[in-house]
Amino acid sequence: MKTLRNIAAGSLGLALVFSSLTAMDAQAVERVPGQINGDRSSGCVVDWTARAMLDQNMDNIPVGLRKGPYSTSGFMETVHPDYGSKAILENHHWFNPVSDVQYWRIPVGAEFGILPGATLTVDLPDDMTNVRLISDLSTEVKNITVDQFMERQTFGALARKLDWDIVPNATQTDAARNIWTLTFPNGLPEGHAAVVEFVGTGDRTGHYEATSHFRGLRETDENGKACLTTPEPELTVGQCQAGVVGRTIFSPYSKDIDLREKYSDRWQGTGALWGEAGADGWDPSRQYSDAAGATRRMRFYAATTRELTNATMTVSAPQGATFDESSIASALTPGGGALVANGFSQTVKGISNPTVSADKKTMTFTIAHMPENSSLSVEVTAVLTGEKAFDTPTSKPMVFFHTLVGSIPGCEVSPTPTIPATEPTPNQPQEPNKPENPKAENPKKAGPLAHTGATSGMVLGAAGMTLIAGLLAAKRRKA
Repeated sequence: MKTLRNIAAGSLGLALVFSSLTAMDAQAVERVPGQINGDRSSGCVVDWTARAMLDQNMDNIPVGLRKGPYSTSGFMETVHPDYGSKAILENHHWFNPVSDVQYWRIPVGAEFGILPGATLTVDLPDDMTNVRLISDLSTEVKNITVDQFMERQTFGALARKLDWDIVPNATQTDAARNIWTLTFPNGLPEGHAAVVEFVGTGDRTGHYEATSHFRGLRETDENGKACLTTPEPELTVGQCQAGVVGRTIFSPYSKDIDLREKYSDRWQGTGALWGEAGADGWDPSRQYSDAAGATRRMRFYAATTRELTNATMTVSAPQGATFDESSIASALTPGGGALVANGFSQTVKGISNPTVSADKKTMTFTIAHMPENSSLSVEVTAVLTGEKAFDTPTSKPMVFFHTLVGSIPGCEVSPTPTIPATEPTPNQPQEPNKPENPKAENPKKAGPLAHTGATSGMVLGAAGMTLIAGLLAAKRRKA
């Protein structure tokens, strides 16, 4: 382990060279007896804890936590590859050598991707005042990049695999206890990490402790299976009907729709897409909150290149949202968004007022006639339910299903053929079914004909022939 040049020098002259020592190499401690592995992750759930003490008096640091100078000692709990973890979470710590200023630098990252919504809670010393957060370390390091700087830390090969470019959002959630909550609206995509630094006043002769706790959801588990699954819609189309089905996924951490899927005739069908049922969405407040009760404005639309009558549009929210019926706007036809530009410029007729189910999860309306290349759209406010995944801070995405089913003009429904049931004759046993191929039923050679009832018929035939022969003979004698 490298000792810290800036701290090891410890001279006033060196300190004066750097107006800010926030970028000094306060290296993470090597694994020593007495430290606790802070990686308590399980399956898809990420659960990391780091704790450290800051004290220049080495007598105040337990023997098992001493490793080099004070700035590389006192790591009580940590997440580190030396423990077999594929992740990093540590509380680096040091004092300014010439003033009563303390520093806590917290790196967080992993070899695997972590979904949006993860949080890092940092509990700083209560008496650390005038706290300043540096969430982008590029403003502090000198003459090198943040990646180059972090490669000098004791993370080995893992640090070299990561780009330290994620900047979280931060809020002091408890001023009295000096607790900060950092959120990661974009998560920590695979190969990317974050490093933040807190600077505040602190007596250089004092004793301070800080705790960091990171919790989130992996993108995939260790076997590569997605940790966040999404429900799938269904589409039922009857005789002389045509339909389209779609699914929209909208994360509360996203500024726009994440995924649109559209199919004709059946879910994940491979036929040509002759129409579509889909959605647009946005956050008018631009707050992008994932809290229960936060809202998004949604536009649900339907379009068709073929003529339909008596159509029904059904929109449901199986996950993450409900519909505010009072917010439904009048339907537009042709529809809004890019529908007209995409060729769906014709007007539909007979749109009913949309209705919302009692559980606020389904919205339905009907359309009397949709000519070729026609479209419509309806706007409504979706209210987030705040559903969490695996009891983590990560909110599940909103999922919407949308189907359009209508009748095909000129198509006649064929009646379903019926076969009347055959009832047995009263007081008369039914004849057992005979095999279509008796030889196949019993391939053995047939028994004597006497057992089949055919002998009597053949005997009568021979007697008749004998009688005819006798008559003929008598006739010849008379002649």
